[in-house]
Amino acid sequence: MAERYQNLNPIYQEILKEERLKNLMRIAKCIENSTVGVFETTLDDQILEVSISFCDLLGYSASQISQLKYEQICHPDDLSAYYFLKERLLSREIDHCYLNVRYIREDGQIVQVLQNTDLSLDNTKEPSFVNRFEDITDWEQTVKNQRDADNRTRYLFENNPNPMWIYDIETLQFLAVNQAAINHYGYSEAEFLSMTVQDIRPPEDVPRLLEAISKVSVGFTEPDIWRHCKKDGSHIIVSASAHTLTYNNRKCELILINDVTQKMQAEEALKRAEAKYRSIFENAIEGIFQSSVDGRFLIANPMLAKIYGYASSEDLIENLTDIGSQLYVDPQRRLQLINLLKEQEDVKLFESEVYRKDGTIIWTSENVYAVHDVAGNVLYFEGTVEDITASKIAKAEIEHLAFHDSLTNLPNRVLFRDRLSKALNNAYEKLHSYLDQMQEVEVKLIPPLLAVLFLDLDRFKLVNDTMGHAAGDRLLIEVAKRLSEYISESTFLARMGGDEFMIFVSDLQNVESIKQFAQLILKSFEVPFFVEEMALYIGTSIGISLYPSDGMDEDTLMKHADTAMFRAKERGRNHYQLYNHAISAQVMEYVAIKNGIRQALERSEFQVFYQPQINLVTGEIDCVEALVRWLHPELGWVPPNQFIPAAEEHGLIVKLGEWILRTASSQTRFWQKNGLPYIRVAVNFSVKQFQSPDLSDRIMQILAETDLEPQYLELEITESLVMQDQNTVIKMLRQLQSLGMHILIDDFGTGYSSLSYLRLLPVSKVKIDACFVREIPQNNEDAAITSAIIAMAHNLNLTVIAEGVERKEQLEFLQAHNCDAVQGYLFSRPVPAHEATLLLQAQFK
Repeated sequence: MAERYQNLNPIYQEILKEERLKNLMRIAKCIENSTVGVFETTLDDQILEVSISFCDLLGYSASQISQLKYEQICHPDDLSAYYFLKERLLSREIDHCYLNVRYIREDGQIVQVLQNTDLSLDNTKEPSFVNRFEDITDWEQTVKNQRDADNRTRYLFENNPNPMWIYDIETLQFLAVNQAAINHYGYSEAEFLSMTVQDIRPPEDVPRLLEAISKVSVGFTEPDIWRHCKKDGSHIIVSASAHTLTYNNRKCELILINDVTQKMQAEEALKRAEAKYRSIFENAIEGIFQSSVDGRFLIANPMLAKIYGYASSEDLIENLTDIGSQLYVDPQRRLQLINLLKEQEDVKLFESEVYRKDGTIIWTSENVYAVHDVAGNVLYFEGTVEDITASKIAKAEIEHLAFHDSLTNLPNRVLFRDRLSKALNNAYEKLHSYLDQMQEVEVKLIPPLLAVLFLDLDRFKLVNDTMGHAAGDRLLIEVAKRLSEYISESTFLARMGGDEFMIFVSDLQNVESIKQFAQLILKSFEVPFFVEEMALYIGTSIGISLYPSDGMDEDTLMKHADTAMFRAKERGRNHYQLYNHAISAQVMEYVAIKNGIRQALERSEFQVFYQPQINLVTGEIDCVEALVRWLHPELGWVPPNQFIPAAEEHGLIVKLGEWILRTASSQTRFWQKNGLPYIRVAVNFSVKQFQSPDLSDRIMQILAETDLEPQYLELEITESLVMQDQNTVIKMLRQLQSLGMHILIDDFGTGYSSLSYLRLLPVSKVKIDACFVREIPQNNEDAAITSAIIAMAHNLNLTVIAEGVERKEQLEFLQAHNCDAVQGYLFSRPVPAHEATLLLQAQFK
C-alpha cells in the first residue's frame, strides 16, 4: 500500500503536502481531547501504536496486538466498507471517514464500535492511518445511552465538513441538512426543507435518480457519481454515499456528498497532458523539434539528436546554431521550406539531403508546421523528422532494377519506350510547325526529326553454343560498353533482351547524319572484343526507321526498325538499312485525321466499344473498359493513338471525354435495368479533363442524368497525368474517390516514377501494361517485372489487372502469381454495345 501512495498523481501529492500540517493538528487535537481509544495502522493495515483503552477493549496486551493486522480484529463483513473508505482517503476524495464496525476480541466476543479514521502524513516516517474509536455496544440498552448515541450522531452529522442530508425515500423531501450542505449549495436550511432531492438535479438526470431510489436496499450503498445543481445555477459533479435509516418513523437515506468537480477536471487535464507528452516525446520514433525563424533549434527530442548524429538534445541545440548552412547540403533548402510554409498551412514529406555531425550525408523527410501569434507573425516552426536514407537507397535500387538491364546495366525496354515517348512528344511539336506552314504537304520539305536504330549482333548464337552462356554474357557486357562510347545527349541506348539493342537519335538535321552515325557504329565493330583473353570478331546488323516518315508512335517506329534490321541481315550482315526515305501514307492519313476530327462528333462518327475484364477468382465479368472508336467515312476505322492527340490539340478532348462517359454510363445503367449483372464501367480520363476545376461536378451531373450510381464508375488515369500537377490531381482524385468512384492507374510500370508516387495516390487498382504481358512467361525480365508489380500492389492493398492477355500460358502465369483480373483477346476483343450485351447475357444465364 505504501508503494501505491508513492505512485499517486503528482497533483494529489502536492495537495497532500499542503494539508499535512492541518491533518496532524486535527489528529493531535482528537487524541488530546478524546476519552476513547486510539490506534495507528500502516497503509498495508499492520497495527502500530495503540492506546491502553484499545488493548482493554480487545483483551490483548500491547505486544500481542502490535503483531496483528487490522483484518484480524475487524469483522469480515465490515472489511469491504473499510477498504473502500481507505481508498478514498488515499486519493484525497475525503479528508477523514466515519464507519460503524464490529471488532473481534481475543476471546471471540464481538464489540460494536464507532471508528473515525484520518490519513497521517509526516516527513519523518511513512504515511499511516490514525484510528479513533468508541465502544457503542451497550448504547441501545438504556434510554440514556440512546440519547447519548443520538447526540453523538447529531454532532457527527452537523459538524461533518462534507455536505450531508437526510431525505424521505417515499416523498423525496429533504428532512435534515447540515451546515456544510447549506454553505456548499447556497440554499438556506428553510429552502432545503421545502425542496425534494429532484430539485437539485438537472432535469435529464431525474429518471436515473428515480430508478436508483427504487432500487435502494437496507444498509450502505457504494458511492456513485452524480451531477447536482447549486442555487446560483452552476453544476457540480459529486460522489454520493448513502445509508438507509429510520428517521422520525420514516424510511430515509442518509447522504454524504463529496464534490469531485475540480478533481475530475484536474484528472482529465492531467491525462491529456500525459498522453500528449507520452506520445510525442517518450515514445517518439521520429525526431521532433521546434526551431526559430532565424534557424536555431529551440526544442529537440533525443531521436532528433540521434538522427543528426549528436550525443544528446542539448548537444544538438548548443552546436547546431544555423540550420540553413550547417544542416542542409543545399543551403537554399531551408529557404525553400520557409517559402512553402508561407503559401500553405503545413509542408509534408519535405525530403532533403542533410549533414550529420560527423560530416556524413543522409536523407531526411520533414513534416513542418508554422506557429503564428494572434497578429499572424511566425513565432517558430515545429515538426517531425524521419531518416529515410535506407528507404531512399532501397527505392533507388528497386527503380534501377525495374528500368535497367541486370547484365549490362543499360536501360531496358521499359525505360527506352518511356524516353522515346518523351522524345516523340517534342518531335510531334516540330512536325506541327511544318504542317501549319504548308498548304500542301511536300515530301522533300519535311526532314526526319528522329531516328530509331535496331541492332542485332551477327553470329552471337555461335558464341553461346561454342563458348557457353557465361562467355556470351561477357560479350554482351563488352558490346554495351563500346556502344556507350557513341552515346551523346541527343541519343539513348538500351538493351532490349538477348543480343538486341536499340538506340534513338533525336534532333536530326538530315538523313545523311543518321547514315554516318550507323556507319560509325559498324566501323567500331571491326575492332575485336576480348572475352576470356580471346579476341572475338562479331558484327551487327542495324535497321533504321525515321519519324515521321516511317511511323508516328514508338510501337510503329520500333517495329519498322526491326523490319529494316532483317533486311540488313539479308544483305549479308554487318550492314544498316533504312526503312523508308519518304513520308509514308501514315503521315498523309494523319493530315486527314487532323482535318476531320472537328466534324467527327457532330456527324456521330464515334462509337464506344467495350472490352470485358475477367475476375480470376469468380471467372466472371465484373467490369468493362469503355474504348472510343472512330469510323472515318474515307479512312475507315482510325486507331485511337492517331485521333486522340488530334482531339487534344484542337481542344475537343474534354467534349469527347464527356460524350464517352455519358454513353458508357447510359449503357451500363441500361444493362442494370434489364436484369443483367451490376458491373463497373472503366472510362479513360486525359490530362486536359483534369485541368478543369469543375471535373467532379461534371462527372456527378452526367451520372445523375444517366441514373448511374458512382460506385459503378471506374476512372482510368495514367502516371503521366498525375505528374503534370501532382497536388491538384491528387486532391481531385481524393474528392472523386470520396464520392464513391474507383481510381485505376493505367499502363502501370511504363512511367519512370511509378514506384515513387504510387503510395501517394488514392487508387484501388493498377493495370499492368500489355508490354510486360506480351512475352511472358518466356521472357524472364518481363516475368520478373510482372510478378514484382503484382506483389508490390498486393502489399499496398491494391487490386491488379493485366491487359493484353492473348495466350493461355500468359493466363496461367498470371493466375499462378495471384493476379486479380485480366482482359485481352484471349477472352474478347473490344466489341460494340450489342455484342457486349450478349456476353453479359451469356454470363447471366
